Amino acid sequence: MNRTLVNSLGSIKRELVNFSRSQKFYFVLVAMAIMAITPLFVSDYVVGEVLTPIIIFALYASSWNLLASSGQGSLGHAAFLGIGGFASALLAVKSGIPPIVGLFLGSLLSATIGLLIGLACVRLKAWFLAMVTFGFSVIIVTIFSQFDDFTGAVMGFRTPLIVERGVPFYYMTFAFAVISIFIMYLIMKSKLGLAFRAIHQNEVEAKMIGINTGKYRLIAFVISTFFAGLAGGLYAQSIRYIQVSIFDPYYSFLPLMMAVIGGLGTIEGPIIGSAIIVTIDRYLPGIDSVLQGFLHPLFPSVSNVGPPLRMLGLGLFLLVVVIFAPKGVAPLIRKAYKYLRSSLKEEKT
Repeated sequence: MNRTLVNSLGSIKRELVNFSRSQKFYFVLVAMAIMAITPLFVSDYVVGEVLTPIIIFALYASSWNLLASSGQGSLGHAAFLGIGGFASALLAVKSGIPPIVGLFLGSLLSATIGLLIGLACVRLKAWFLAMVTFGFSVIIVTIFSQFDDFTGAVMGFRTPLIVERGVPFYYMTFAFAVISIFIMYLIMKSKLGLAFRAIHQNEVEAKMIGINTGKYRLIAFVISTFFAGLAGGLYAQSIRYIQVSIFDPYYSFLPLMMAVIGGLGTIEGPIIGSAIIVTIDRYLPGIDSVLQGFLHPLFPSVSNVGPPLRMLGLGLFLLVVVIFAPKGVAPLIRKAYKYLRSSLKEEKT
């Protein structure tokens, strides 16, 4: 056990050294610097309704992405998002503990429930497990609704804040997300992540070389649900309100869409996907009325009831990405960057 821990720490140390010497390190520093100073030059609306959700959902999508790296899928991740959000808020409201403590306890509760589900279902194939998690998300809605006297889930309630909303909350969320995503990056680059990828690529061969596939898939599931719960706690505070709608299937498909659009299996993919989807959701609400005005004369049965029509556009965008850029947007950005660098070198020579 001690040798395994020492080897893991050694591999992490080597990864940190290699990362600090790579060009990606400087790119990350520049990106973080831009994200750090942007709130100083934009409106409160952009900070609270665009930038903060992008960071929170990038963390949420990254947790799903880590799970997918081990060959597992979840169509009910909203259950863990909601458990983390409700638990952190209820602990702070009903027991009076500091919201920051409630945030971590809510994440731990989400991971504990993830452990229990994983113990029962982790040996299932990827999409069978996905259906189980989807079913669990439906069950958890019923449980929270039936015990509304305690949870307050139906009507919802205001969530206590760790820090004031706006720029202070943005910087706190930014710090949580950077640390969490960096931890997931180190996990993916460690021997643990190597085992995840081996299981994903070929579970039979992974077993043949001595990898305990059930154990590592369970570890991936627990880690993923912990960070999903953390994202849920931050999200509940960011909107200053929480109700049963946080368990909506939309929130289960959201991390999948973000990871696929950005680049499944990459550390930057969920971040890029989050930025794309949140921006579309925040800045294109007017497209719903435009589409209604265009479609209603042609199809009188088109109704205003149901999901926003811009979700149709988002679905089509997802199909285009899957068909024409199956590896997501992140690899395209890397190719464009390399092409730009080579072009600049040729101009200098």
